[in-house]
Amino acid sequence: MTGCEEESDLAIKRVASPVVIEVEAITSVQLKATVFELDKSGLLDYTIGIDSIAVPNLALEVFAGGVSIGSFTTDGEGSILVDYVDTKPNEYAGTYKGTAFRIKK
Repeated sequence: MTGCEEESDLAIKRVASPVVIEVEAITSVQLKATVFELDKSGLLDYTIGIDSIAVPNLALEVFAGGVSIGSFTTDGEGSILVDYVDTKPNEYAGTYKGTAFRIKK
C-alpha cells in the first residue's frame, strides 16, 4: 500500500483579485473594459449591499491569445478602449493596492 501526503510547499496560494472587470464590445474590432473595486462595507445591510467603484488611472497590460497587445491606463471612469485585429483580448493584468492580478474574460 502507498499513501499520499499533503505537501504544503507545493501548493499555490491563491489570492482573490482586488478588482473586477466588465468587458463590452463597442464594434467588431474594439472593446471597452471597465475596472471596478468592490466595496463590501455594506454587505450585511440589505439596503446598501455591495457597491462597485470605478478604478481610475490603473495601468493594465492587455493580452490576446496569450500575447501582450499593449499597456493601457484607465480613464476617470475606470475604462479603457482596446482596438484589435484578429484575436479578441481576453486577459488583463495589473497591480492594485499592492496586489498583482491577472483576469481572464
